[in-house]
Amino acid sequence: MAEVRTRLAPRVLIGLCALTLPACAKQDAPSQPSLLTVVQVDSAAPATFQLAVAACAGLQNRKAAGSVYIQTDPHDPAWLDELALKTDVTVSAADFLTTCVAAFPACVRYDYKNQQALLPNILTVAAALDAVPLDDGMTVTCGSVAFDAVQEFKDKNTPELATKYVFENYVQHTTGLAMLNPGYEDQPSDPANPTLIRDMHPALVDFVFSQKLFVVYLINGCIDGNPENAVLSSIVNAGNWPTPLGVYGYNGSWNVMGGDLYEAQTKCLDSRNMGAIASETTNLSFFSTRRAPIADANVVTQNALEPMQYDPGTTYVAFMVGDGDNIGDMMTARHDWFLQRLADCKAVNNACPPLTWTISPHLAQLAPDLLDWYYAQSHKTGNDYFALPPSGHLYAYPSSLAEADQDRFVAATQEDARILGITGTVHWDWNDTWHDAEDHFLPKYATADGVIRGVFPVNVPYMFTAFDWWSPDRFFEILTGKDGSKVVVFRPREWRGVNNDADAFFLSPEKMAAEIGGYPKGTVTWVYMTSDGGLDLENSFAAVAKILPAHVQLVSADTAAKLALAAGLK
Repeated sequence: MAEVRTRLAPRVLIGLCALTLPACAKQDAPSQPSLLTVVQVDSAAPATFQLAVAACAGLQNRKAAGSVYIQTDPHDPAWLDELALKTDVTVSAADFLTTCVAAFPACVRYDYKNQQALLPNILTVAAALDAVPLDDGMTVTCGSVAFDAVQEFKDKNTPELATKYVFENYVQHTTGLAMLNPGYEDQPSDPANPTLIRDMHPALVDFVFSQKLFVVYLINGCIDGNPENAVLSSIVNAGNWPTPLGVYGYNGSWNVMGGDLYEAQTKCLDSRNMGAIASETTNLSFFSTRRAPIADANVVTQNALEPMQYDPGTTYVAFMVGDGDNIGDMMTARHDWFLQRLADCKAVNNACPPLTWTISPHLAQLAPDLLDWYYAQSHKTGNDYFALPPSGHLYAYPSSLAEADQDRFVAATQEDARILGITGTVHWDWNDTWHDAEDHFLPKYATADGVIRGVFPVNVPYMFTAFDWWSPDRFFEILTGKDGSKVVVFRPREWRGVNNDADAFFLSPEKMAAEIGGYPKGTVTWVYMTSDGGLDLENSFAAVAKILPAHVQLVSADTAAKLALAAGLK
């Protein structure tokens, strides 16, 4: 029994930490590390095969912590090298699946062709029953059929009916919620009735099985008056999981004008008690089980802040790399950016000015090895820093949360900041909620025992103006909490691309340098960089840093908050 408790502890802890407050009790890593099997999967293999392999990886990692790692993306072997993880056995996906169905002889049978829309429900049942999901067209045989989806869903053949059935019969076996698209088009002409146009991707499926997550994808689950909305609301508000509820995966339903209305989850239901954990990636079952979560301060340490005092003759700017809330990005694109940053800082005669990166606090539980790696790389330059991504503990619109969930959200964000050793958080809100944010929500961070001292807002939609009641020369505001403590809130400034000087969000480095140089001396501000408009480190930050006027000083986000507080209190 002692061995079983050791292996289950990380799973139970993850369910508590990632979905509620991150007040994680310290856990010891397994005393007997599992042998590491690397499974090589062809990304062009049939979806049914890839889903089964991913499910098996999750089942195996739940049984033997950190024992199975899937290689299907070029970054997968790179992480094994980066983390110096020794591979004991390398097997083909076909051989691995054969071994898996022998170790887990129960299966869930389904018909992919005719039941693709019900895959979230089928995966939920399979995870709850420790069973392998096998399409009827596959030649793999299992010892016993634990659930026949073709028969059970015969008269429940819509996402609404199947989800309701699975909720009524299997929710008690699950630990949290995930939303995974079974293959609907991303930008349909009619958002209420998209078409299944692609296969379901196996990303996150291994984690679904290791954690026994309840998976849904209700296209109209966020639409008031729709029957799917009532089903989703009953699931979220049944009291099975604490709120604000962190939802794994991604909700891409209702894409309007290129934006997913409910991706942050907060405005999905009238209960306003959800936020997203952007986590559509592979191998989280491996990383989350192979070692204990990071739950204590000083396990990862931020670089020492720049030693400087506020000078009214200097303009201070913190550049911040966005999208760190997306764990998939942290495992791929941001990994590559960080390596480029290291190379730039090592280059002869190339300065290495301070740069801040947003980083998901959920890496502390979902992939502590990756969190360690990023902090270790930052120490190599000495000038790389971190901040919480939007909007702190969850990708959410915090001012729109229900009041009780706002307080829990703030407490969770403060705890995240304590664990990561940082004092700043990016904050997203809708264009019409900034007054509430400024007057009611954001002062909640200003407490004597709190960690957050700097709030870096981004407006949604980004092209609209936030804080338009501020005077044009105001770049930050200092808010006072109930106990007299202070927190600084900055004016939003985004940089998304470098190809259109007529658009403030797509300025060339030369135009951005001129804008910053023109700010009144004594200004303390920041710039939030996202890559969705073609921006990268080389064509933006690296370029602008070389041509800023002499009176402009680049600083970390935490230092910017410190300087702003000093300037504002004079």
